[in-house]
Amino acid sequence: MFSSEKLTAPAPGREPGHGKKEGNSKKRNDRLLTAVIIIVSVFGIIYFGFRAISDNAGRTRENPFEYDISGFKKSEKDLSHYSEEGQMKINLPLVKGISLGPEGSIYVSGDNRVLILNKDGSRQSSIKTAGTARSLAVDENRDLYLGMTDHIEVYDSKGVKKVHGESLGENAIITSVAITKKSILAADAGNRIVWKLGKSGQKQGRIGEKNEAKDVPGFVIPSPYFDVTIDPDGFLWAVNSGRHSLDNYTEAGDFRTSWGKNSLETDGFCGCCNPTHIAIMDDGSFVTSEKGIIRVKVYNRIGKLISLVAGPEKFAEGTVGLDLTVDSSGRIYVLDPVKKAVRIFVKTQLSVGRKRS
Repeated sequence: MFSSEKLTAPAPGREPGHGKKEGNSKKRNDRLLTAVIIIVSVFGIIYFGFRAISDNAGRTRENPFEYDISGFKKSEKDLSHYSEEGQMKINLPLVKGISLGPEGSIYVSGDNRVLILNKDGSRQSSIKTAGTARSLAVDENRDLYLGMTDHIEVYDSKGVKKVHGESLGENAIITSVAITKKSILAADAGNRIVWKLGKSGQKQGRIGEKNEAKDVPGFVIPSPYFDVTIDPDGFLWAVNSGRHSLDNYTEAGDFRTSWGKNSLETDGFCGCCNPTHIAIMDDGSFVTSEKGIIRVKVYNRIGKLISLVAGPEKFAEGTVGLDLTVDSSGRIYVLDPVKKAVRIFVKTQLSVGRKRS
């Protein structure tokens, strides 16, 4: 029998199965192109990877998160109005504190003793101590007040101990001593307080405890650098290093004022706790020292930067604990614990005639 379906003839010029062959060819071409792309990509990855390794082979890898302060370690020449006059070498394994006596003698505390030097740096005498004094002060009678770890000791000019003060507690770390006619003021970094003591070393009061009702900020002392001194008007100044400020109190403990700011710039204080040490000149100007970005600077009575005394390039990397004192001529004495030397800085002639703002 014959089917009633019509038979369709192939289109002219096309053979049966031609479309299937064309599809297979297209697939082969696509696979070939894909393979070429993969091969080129692999060779590209290998080539550029090799170039990257080669380029970095001799290069130190940089940390993109590194806290870089190198740019702030360069001194500003137009602010530098001091030069180094000389150095006095200190023959002690460890040096801690410096003070000047009434005749210009230089007192330096260190390993279980205090050295007394003449103005030219020659050794005058020494006093043995039962421990290392972190700080010291000398009065007009040449009595020597030492800040030991947890108490105050007083020696006369011949080195005889007159006073062994009471302990200020197991947490006490006495880092600075200042004296008035009636009192001893001792900065205690462990208890974060300034003790007011009698001349026999007995407790009389606490200065600087936080009191919001009286607007007393309180001391923030993250490290054992806590300095105090007395200004020409008889007021106490204490470093509030964690707040990057200098705080002013009466001898009775009343808060008066404060100045300072947290900044990497030369006119500010940076890091966890700066400044570390202060001294006050006869005209009321402040001398400060810092760690981290190691600097010694001078500010006027209201806290405006006057001069950079010495920048980071003057000190060994990592130097900390630059204790300070000044004489009546305006010389700045810096105790350098790395060089183990008293370094003396004086105003340059160029800056003597400059008007202070």
